[in-house]
Amino acid sequence: MDIIASILIFAIFLLIIFAYSREKVDFLSISLLGTIACIVIANISSPTTFDVLINYIEFKALLIMLCLEIITLIARENNVLEWISIKMLRLSKGNKHIFLIIICITSTLLAAMISDVVVAIILAPIIIRICKYLKIKAGTYLLALSITINIGSIITPFSSGSNIIIAQRYELDSIYFIIHYWTFSFLLMFITIVLIDFIILRNEPKIDPENRELILELLDPSMVIIDKKLFRITGVTFLVTILLFIFISEIWIVALVSAMFLVLINNRNQERPLKEIFKEVNWEVYFFFMSLFVIVGCMQIVGLFEIFQFAGIQNFNVFIVSVIILVAVSLISGILANAPATLIFLPIVDSLIADYNFSSVPIIFALLIAVNLGGNILPQGSMCDVFTLKVAQDNKVENLNFRRLLINGALFALIHILFSILYLLILSLLFR
Repeated sequence: MDIIASILIFAIFLLIIFAYSREKVDFLSISLLGTIACIVIANISSPTTFDVLINYIEFKALLIMLCLEIITLIARENNVLEWISIKMLRLSKGNKHIFLIIICITSTLLAAMISDVVVAIILAPIIIRICKYLKIKAGTYLLALSITINIGSIITPFSSGSNIIIAQRYELDSIYFIIHYWTFSFLLMFITIVLIDFIILRNEPKIDPENRELILELLDPSMVIIDKKLFRITGVTFLVTILLFIFISEIWIVALVSAMFLVLINNRNQERPLKEIFKEVNWEVYFFFMSLFVIVGCMQIVGLFEIFQFAGIQNFNVFIVSVIILVAVSLISGILANAPATLIFLPIVDSLIADYNFSSVPIIFALLIAVNLGGNILPQGSMCDVFTLKVAQDNKVENLNFRRLLINGALFALIHILFSILYLLILSLLFR
């Protein structure tokens, strides 16, 4: 281990993460310059080739993320996601408890299929609009949305960038998630709904019965359909893509074919070619991910992660190690963001599984749960929390501010982590 090189690279990594957390800073330029600096430092410490550095980048994971973003953009343009949201929200029929349940189930299921931020972008304005019609405060429902979105992110291997990276790294398919994560995920969703309903929502006024019929008349799902043919094709393709993810392990192929098919279908009038859609893609995110991949690779080259050889970690059992991973990653995800936490802990998890022969199931469970649920510890740790809070402020929602989101988000994050530890105990007993 090169101590000086390790300190320098880790300091650059922290600088990049700090830049990423600041709104008015060009974090991409800083991350690219930081990557070059890390490459130079790593080469001085241990000369390496460009091919070695490139191999650290998970291109399949990035391709899946890109294709899913394109699919989501097209689905939003054809109002498929809005139709699903309104259709499910109509089921509440003006009952505040059913309304809460529908919001939680909708946000959880949508977050299992698309980005958490996209779910917040779709549902938050709809919830606020419905609450205005019903003449009730939207804060509690937005709070429930924010909390349950992160639960939905642990249901599938393609729900978030972190999940895609972890799933590709350890070759985890949808069946693996069904077996090892669905019981925990839906149990956690049920517990969260019950707690929000009985602790928070029960103290709020009931919905005025006179407004129930009004909301049912105003929220007609057919109103959002502009082009029925494109709507149906996009909706069916979206559904088929999700189903194929379950049965085909190489999901990057499914994502690529589905994305290109939708691009061609929606470009029948030559108005939306791929180059136009590319203009709406968040390219800075992908370059940022590539920078982090290379920097973490540089950390491995200089031997930074060898520090765990001196921590006596081999003397602990798999349950203790998993809990340490869970707590550490949750805190980092809550303070910084889940993407950096994921990438910096991947080599550590690799070492725990390969070098120390710990069972992969509880270790990977701890990592994946932490990067998804840890974001609720602080509002700035989750992009969907930040967006939900901004929408609430812009629409002058009275009962949701930074303080309430901070207190309740941290409380539920703590509850979720405690239940995760209990579930880890079960996994540790089953997979020693």
